[in-house]
Amino acid sequence: MEKFKINLPQKFAQLFPDKQFIDCYIYDTLSSTNNQGWELDKDKIQTPFVVIAKQQTAGKGQRGNHWLSPEGGLYLTMVLSLQMPINNLNHLTLFSVVGIVKNLHIYKVPVSIKWLNDLILNNQKLGGILCETRSHGNLLSKAIIGVGINWRNNNNVNNYICLEDYLKENSNELVNSYQDLLKLTVLGILDGYYLYQCQTIDSVINLYNKYLIYSGKKVLLNDTLGEVMGVNSQGDLMVKFSGLGSSSKAIFSPQNYAISLYKPGLLTQLRER
Repeated sequence: MEKFKINLPQKFAQLFPDKQFIDCYIYDTLSSTNNQGWELDKDKIQTPFVVIAKQQTAGKGQRGNHWLSPEGGLYLTMVLSLQMPINNLNHLTLFSVVGIVKNLHIYKVPVSIKWLNDLILNNQKLGGILCETRSHGNLLSKAIIGVGINWRNNNNVNNYICLEDYLKENSNELVNSYQDLLKLTVLGILDGYYLYQCQTIDSVINLYNKYLIYSGKKVLLNDTLGEVMGVNSQGDLMVKFSGLGSSSKAIFSPQNYAISLYKPGLLTQLRER
């Protein structure tokens, strides 16, 4: 295990007045960076801190799915202390994905969001986010924010786009290395948290809907055609259905519904899980 530090910009002193940097713990191989994050948290390490693995043997995806994690990807987990109502659980994913995507746009990487937590580039999956929490009473007291991003093509195991290839093909020299991606991802999560804490969830949602790949697009639920209006403050997808001269808005939770990846010329499908 190696250890290094990422310096925190001055603006984050408002969130973490006693921290000037974030400790990062990097391992050659872990079963899961999320699991290791919980283990290190038992040692009372001051949060936030970050766990990184060059590869994972049991990476976690949504709803218990296995995330293939060979060498060549960025696999990290941030451990964050907070006081957040349990009902706002999805806010973790919302501000994290917004912060990362916002930072990637600054570096001229036009990433979009697939509802709720996936990073999309050139209509292919670039990565995703998985949050886990601990609670005390009615409050979330600790969060694990896990991020996986495909950096280098390693036989394209996940059959997804890799950022290094995209940067070369588009002559983008603003992100020059895995280390650059690591730093902008860590600071991106904190940027999203800063926006959430120092402004409002509405500020996060406005950016989320700006980056949402489906905004204004047609979507099919069973045999009914609708139009995506964006997400609300809880991360629920809002869809407008019209017919016979009237229209209605329906709301779908990410826990109960899934959506296919938007592809130009194809109709996006909304379905129950």
